Amino acid sequence: MRINPLEDGSLKGHQIKNKKVLKGKLSARTSQQTGFLDVFEEVEEDTYNQLLEKAIRSVVDTGNDLIRSPTEENFKKYRESVKQFLKLIEKKLYRIERERGMDLHVVASQVNEKLNEIAGTLLQAESGAIKLSAKIEEIYGLLINIYR
Repeated sequence: MRINPLEDGSLKGHQIKNKKVLKGKLSARTSQQTGFLDVFEEVEEDTYNQLLEKAIRSVVDTGNDLIRSPTEENFKKYRESVKQFLKLIEKKLYRIERERGMDLHVVASQVNEKLNEIAGTLLQAESGAIKLSAKIEEIYGLLINIYR
């Protein structure tokens, strides 16, 4: 025999059951949020890596164009693609520094120095494509070091 102090005991029991269900839903929701955040971070990282790959391909392509035809226009395109790559890297600078202990600003200044050397090389009509190619390869090496 069941004794209920309230006239309608089923209401009280229903409220308690609902509280238990709500509590269970909240704990499930917390684990779902954690899972969602993990998935979100993973998707964000994948997107970032795709952007980096696209940027490095752009650097390589514009660098090859510059080697084939060392004109001011190709140099500007190459410089812009390098800038875009460095901007992407800078967005995740804190991760790079933490994981690799790398000082991006030092590498960026070295890249800028090499770009200025290329600009000087372009201004000198007698310089050959081999010197230009060597400098571009140095920049590739620096950028690949940042990328990896």
